[in-house]
Amino acid sequence: MPQVPRPPLRLLALSTTIALAAAIGTYALLSDDDPATVGTVTLTPADGSADDSDGVSFTTFEGDTVALSSLRGTPVLVNFFASTCVPCITEMPDLEAVHQEVGDQVTFLGLALQDRPDDARALIARTGVTYRTAQDKDGSVIAALGGTVLPTTVLLDADGSVLATRSGQLDAADLRSLLADELGLPL
Repeated sequence: MPQVPRPPLRLLALSTTIALAAAIGTYALLSDDDPATVGTVTLTPADGSADDSDGVSFTTFEGDTVALSSLRGTPVLVNFFASTCVPCITEMPDLEAVHQEVGDQVTFLGLALQDRPDDARALIARTGVTYRTAQDKDGSVIAALGGTVLPTTVLLDADGSVLATRSGQLDAADLRSLLADELGLPL
C-alpha cells in the first residue's frame, strides 16, 4: 500500500491555530447572557452621541432624491436590505406585519442598499411589503446612520435623531420590543 505524504507540522499547527481563533471569535461574538439578543448588535458612534439624519438623502426607484429629514414629525424605522441578503428577505414579512400593527404611529422606510433596482422591486413584491421603499445607491445613508452590515434597522425619533441601531435579522417580536422600549408604544 502506497504511503500518503503527511503535511508538514508547521502547516498543521497554523491550520489548527486559525481554526481555533475563528471558533473563539465566533463564540465571543455570539455569546450573550440573553439568548434572545444573539445576532443583534447595538451600534453607537465612537463619540457616544447619536447621529441624526440632517443632510442625509435617499433615492426613489424613479430617480428622485428625497431628504430623510422630510420624514420628520413621526418616528421613522429605516430598514436596509438587499435582494441577495437572505436574513433581509426573511425579516421583511415581519417588518410588514409590525408596520400594519403600528399604522401611522411610525413611518417605515425600506432602503435597498447598493442593489439593482429591478431586483429590489421584485423582492419587495415577492415579500408583500407595502411600506415606503427606495434606494441607498451609494451606501451613504447606512453609513450616516451608523450601520455596517445587512440587514440593519435604525429607529429615528420624530426629530430625526437616532434612537437605536440594530444589526442582524429581526423578527416581529424583536421589532415590537424595540418600538415599545424606545417609543413607549403599547405592542
